[in-house]
Amino acid sequence: MQIRRKPRPGQPCLHLAHSLYSAELGAHDPGRYRLTPPCAPDVPALVQPGMTVRTSYGTGGIVIAVEGPTIHRGQDGRDYPHFTIIYVPAKRFGRHSATDRCWINECVAVGGRILMLLEANEDEIFVEAGADEISTGGEV
Repeated sequence: MQIRRKPRPGQPCLHLAHSLYSAELGAHDPGRYRLTPPCAPDVPALVQPGMTVRTSYGTGGIVIAVEGPTIHRGQDGRDYPHFTIIYVPAKRFGRHSATDRCWINECVAVGGRILMLLEANEDEIFVEAGADEISTGGEV
């Protein structure tokens, strides 16, 4: 386990923040955030409960809720809204409990893609078939 401490005043930070949480822990936040363009669809318009999502880092499941927007006030004083996608693994869908829930935080829609709020984070969320299509083998 690697211990990361906040840098001392005047000491350069070696790690870029990939989430607001890591920025709170002391990783360098250069203040570069993604923002959904005006009049463009936001995260709830792109993904709804019942849809299947997959992440670029190998997790995913069936969406049960999309929460937000949550507003982050950036270093530049602007508001940056972001959403949380709540899902359960596909094999647990329908018989899941609260302990099966997984969260993807800080989601922003940009150009029809679901990306993370901080530009340093290159993770992406992909929307796939709905839960009905999975249970019937693609026949709806």
